[in-house]
Amino acid sequence: MHSKSRIRSFGAVIAASAFIFAACGGDDGGSTATNAPSTDTATTDAPASTDAPVVTEPTGSPVLVVAIVDVTGVGAGSGPFIPDVINAWADWTNANGGLGGHPVEVDIQDTAGDPAKSQTIIADAVAKSPVLFLLDDPFTEASMSEALGKTGVPVMGLGYDPSIWGGHIEAFKLDCTPDASNGLACALPNAFPLSATFGAVVDAPAFVAQALGAKKTVFAVCAEATSCSAAGPVWATTVATLGMEDIGLALISSAAADYTAECLSWIDAGVDFINMGVDGFAAEKIMTNCDEQGYTGTYSVSQGSVAGSLLKGTHNVVGAINGFPWWVDDAPVAEYRSVMDAAGVDPEGYENPTATGIWAALQMFAKANATLTDAPTAAETLANMYTIKDETLGGLVSPTTWTEGETAPPRNCWWNYSITDGKIENPLGGLAYQCNPAES
Repeated sequence: MHSKSRIRSFGAVIAASAFIFAACGGDDGGSTATNAPSTDTATTDAPASTDAPVVTEPTGSPVLVVAIVDVTGVGAGSGPFIPDVINAWADWTNANGGLGGHPVEVDIQDTAGDPAKSQTIIADAVAKSPVLFLLDDPFTEASMSEALGKTGVPVMGLGYDPSIWGGHIEAFKLDCTPDASNGLACALPNAFPLSATFGAVVDAPAFVAQALGAKKTVFAVCAEATSCSAAGPVWATTVATLGMEDIGLALISSAAADYTAECLSWIDAGVDFINMGVDGFAAEKIMTNCDEQGYTGTYSVSQGSVAGSLLKGTHNVVGAINGFPWWVDDAPVAEYRSVMDAAGVDPEGYENPTATGIWAALQMFAKANATLTDAPTAAETLANMYTIKDETLGGLVSPTTWTEGETAPPRNCWWNYSITDGKIENPLGGLAYQCNPAES
């Protein structure tokens, strides 16, 4: 049993997840954390596309996918590129028979990071009878949870807030459930997450630190929102479980002129692993300032910030991503890059975990709905989601099974990466991933 105070703390922790990891970017109670990598690696000849027959044109009635994306908000991250990725998928899908024989139409709505606007978007979209809501707006997704849950439309995409996607905190042996049986209502019954959910996104860099032999860590998080520090207890507990020491959180303002003082304090404290839950611009500045002060340890940036300038910079970085690695040669990844290149999508637009996470969600939706009736509805596509059994999309996601009458389980796996001398790679190789708790 968990105390009410523990449950309230968990509520505060998970509410902060979007701020930390988007801008930066259940097991049995007796198990312990482990860093054993999964043995489920990609099968390179496995198809990533649907089983629908390939035809020149889909012949059914159109089906609508409504994408709710932060394209222009201050926390948009890779959002400006996501419409191109979605449209490329839709065009390619339609050129190969559509969705279950129906042409896909996409309606991409920009929330601009405004919670009020996102509510209006949902209300207006319902009248259009979409068969899927596709989300990429971590900063405002919590405000959308209740409204999305009432629609009965399948919800997929990339996000972190447990009120939509659910989550599991291995450090506390705690899940959250729609019926609040653990004291906290979360995880929409019509949401189908594929990327790492809360808990795993905090754990991932800690496991990277352990694998590198780190002894002492610091977690640098955004200072703009006080809730950014709420993931601290999860990080500190996981770090301690893995045999390392954490000196605590460091609140970082992205508007600061430099971070020399912070770097000196970390060096003096003997920190050898700096984990950054800040935006990419601040991360680059931190690394530059710490280099100037003689820091010789490891830098880590994870999730959505592994994009853009970070990939082109001169610093060596490690961490974890919540969408499949776009640089490996496995067949379904090569297909993804081929589709993006053929559509003229800027490599910066698709070489990031947000884009790959969105692609995987759309591919899984297509897999579930390879067969549709003459007049598809959201009720039909929702029912079809439960046909997914032990599906990996050829390695683009960890094994996925959804069961009717049960909430989609938390996603506790991620992909590791390292950038050394400008070259990015997966230390585990190909599409291999890691989980906490480890898969049996």
